[in-house]
Amino acid sequence: MKNVGALVFAVVAAMAGGAAAQSNISITSLKGKPVNTVLHDYLIGDGVYVYNCKFNNDSTNVKSSQLGYFTSNGFLGLQMDEGLVLTTGDVSVAKGPNNSSSSSQSATGYVTDSKIDKLISGASATNCGVIDFDFVSISPYVTVNYVFGSEEYPEYVCSSFNDAFAFLVSGPDPATGVNKEWNAATLPHTESTTNPGGIAVTINSVNIGQAGSFTGGSGCYYDYSDFYVDNSKGDEYGGGGATGVQYDGYTQKLSANAKLTPCEVYHMHIGVCNASDQAYDSGVFLEMKSFNSPSADIDLSHRVADTVERSMGVVLPLSISGSVYNTANVSVTFGGTAVPDVDFTCTTLEGKQLNTVYTTFVIENDTPNQLTFKGTPTANLKEPKLIELYLSTSLCDEHPELKTYDTIRYTLVEDDLLRLVHDTIVAYDTCYEVGVEVAIGTPPFTFHWNPEDDIDFPYQQYSTAHITESRLYVVSATDAKGHTDSTEVYVEVRPKDGIDEVEWGRGPAVWPNPAAGGFNVDLDGALSAAVYNAQGVLVCTRRGGGQARVDGLEPGLYTVRLDYGPGSRTEKVVVQ
Repeated sequence: MKNVGALVFAVVAAMAGGAAAQSNISITSLKGKPVNTVLHDYLIGDGVYVYNCKFNNDSTNVKSSQLGYFTSNGFLGLQMDEGLVLTTGDVSVAKGPNNSSSSSQSATGYVTDSKIDKLISGASATNCGVIDFDFVSISPYVTVNYVFGSEEYPEYVCSSFNDAFAFLVSGPDPATGVNKEWNAATLPHTESTTNPGGIAVTINSVNIGQAGSFTGGSGCYYDYSDFYVDNSKGDEYGGGGATGVQYDGYTQKLSANAKLTPCEVYHMHIGVCNASDQAYDSGVFLEMKSFNSPSADIDLSHRVADTVERSMGVVLPLSISGSVYNTANVSVTFGGTAVPDVDFTCTTLEGKQLNTVYTTFVIENDTPNQLTFKGTPTANLKEPKLIELYLSTSLCDEHPELKTYDTIRYTLVEDDLLRLVHDTIVAYDTCYEVGVEVAIGTPPFTFHWNPEDDIDFPYQQYSTAHITESRLYVVSATDAKGHTDSTEVYVEVRPKDGIDEVEWGRGPAVWPNPAAGGFNVDLDGALSAAVYNAQGVLVCTRRGGGQARVDGLEPGLYTVRLDYGPGSRTEKVVVQ
């Protein structure tokens, strides 16, 4: 039999043809490496706690070259980038190209496996490579992705040389609580009265769909060739040499799934063996970090970094996602430069205030919780401070190793609130333009003048007006962050006699009117001129003294306000 060099999820058998033009996989023997380190580095993923690791019944170092690390080097046939390969001979045999129909290379440290014997009735398991470990899962499912390959293909399909492997799980039945052992590496939807556990993946169950040259075995199936990839077209078959792996055939990438009881202890036994002889290697590729509990993640959804203003609270939603549990206990550790209860408060939905004394709260599946962050009035925020929380959850209290972690960070700053400037507008005879200044805030802004009488555009910062009597307006505004403020604007209308007659007797201050694209402004004696469009938006300003030109305006009605210090003058101009 032949060593399997790469075991991954194969997606479709048709991919074998495309993979043939690609490079060979690389394999490195892990002989001499610590067993526990190897399994955790290359196989164990999220949501499971794994311990008591052994290879070929030894918990120290890998004593045989039957276990290796593979990388695909771009070969697509295995549908895996990297992972472990477990073989019945030396792992080097699994590496392509496929230039032999019967490649084998012995390795020291073989073991026997009575558990695999049960899967190959009428034959005995030899040259076995075996991985064992205990594990706990925080969800009711564990999964591992694999590809099984062999040099027994295709000649020994339906024979007693039925090389096999298994993922045997033992522990309490989730339905009855009674301990049992079952094989998770079976073909999908093959459970029946004769095979209550389903059909195991072997040479005689996953194949090209017909018997090989040497028959005589039992328990043969021809209905599952969709899971088979024919790789037997190497040089000796006249096919130019199939690249990738040496095995004459291998399965598509498959997934072994086991249903179990969360937080209970189970045992995993992964074995691959020759059947009846010690030749023609076989192997199984295990995808990197694919032994995991896929539904165990807890989603503490949040923004990784944001700003908290002293007086503006920030609400952070928290929820359980993809978990079979109704509740999760969350523990909080505070970090950063902002001190809880001194610089800020952190409050749960039900009003519990978290700090260095009260550090736990509950997230419910159907009723998500939330944390509200808010600065304290006494916080010294001359410089921004960092709010940092480290959250941890454990759905299996007796196994703290299964905790999940999350980090929340906010920057605590002084208020950046909206502030309007109080103002008094002095006009002579009639006030033609009003406006309010914004001292601080985040644009864009919305405004409202009250009362709206005589204000042409009451929802603008600046507006044209026709005000002949003094009156008080209240202007309210909102900025882009939702901050609000209001202020008073007093319009004081004085008699026209309040201005030197010379100032008003010189004729129009704006000409020509109507204007074609631009106009002139007489600024003699004026401090400045401001030009507003029909929506009350400031378009441009000009400094006082002499004459100024305004060009580049869109057609429409414009208002020009000239400020003379003791009074102002407003004229309207039409741009065509």
